[in-house]
Amino acid sequence: METADNSKSILNRLEFVAFDTETTGIWAPSHKIVEIAGVKFSIDKGIIANFQELINPGRSMPAEVISIHGITDEMVAEADKADSVLQRFETFCGPDSILIAHNAGFDISFVACELERLGRKFTSNAILDTIDIFRKFFPGQDSYSLLSLSRSFSIADSQQHRALGDAELVRELFLLALEKLPLFNNWEEIEATLQVSRMDSWQSATTDVPPEFEPILQAIQADTKMEMTYSSPNASQSKRTVKPIQVFRHNRNLYLMAYCFLVNDERTFRLDRIEQFRLIDE
Repeated sequence: METADNSKSILNRLEFVAFDTETTGIWAPSHKIVEIAGVKFSIDKGIIANFQELINPGRSMPAEVISIHGITDEMVAEADKADSVLQRFETFCGPDSILIAHNAGFDISFVACELERLGRKFTSNAILDTIDIFRKFFPGQDSYSLLSLSRSFSIADSQQHRALGDAELVRELFLLALEKLPLFNNWEEIEATLQVSRMDSWQSATTDVPPEFEPILQAIQADTKMEMTYSSPNASQSKRTVKPIQVFRHNRNLYLMAYCFLVNDERTFRLDRIEQFRLIDE
């Protein structure tokens, strides 16, 4: 396909939302979103509207992530929970806009996990990934991180690591990439050329557990508590009452995400470190 006059491309007739999330950690099944932002724009009209909201994750913020994005417990204390914020974000995006993110799988997994916990369906918006676009059409870069690309193409010298600022960088990278993109006549050509994801196609990996842990899956389904004896990495044991939420596999290990009443917060436990457990009939 030619790359000449992109004014005739189908991209010029579409509305986009460049978006970004800030989180309590890097693994979506056991961490939460603390901020989400988006910049709605079109190629011809420019910026149409901005969205930015903090989210109360219902847990304390780890010091190591505060050092990255600067969002503290005090900043999110009065913020709404994910349910209402994500509803407003979906309304902001609308059903027809094309979402764009940098390393989109990260943001998709966090939004999808939040919605899955809430028992809600995912949006069907198509999502483009600026990392995919730049790897395809700007090969040979030393790094494809958001900051590195922003520096390489003189968009920004620094990165705020806040959702709205990063979403704006994503928008600018996408617009810069247009000069290299083919003239797309229809959506099928876009899907054949670019990596296109959809939020509603994301699914958490189904995980088989050893037979001795199957009652934990029953507890998740029945939304009941359980008592367990857990061995921490330092070999100390603790007795805890938890409400199991999900079981996930990460690398070679199985993990249980549960609300722990000992610390009044969500925690993640390695299944092979659960020494004993029993379900609590309520």
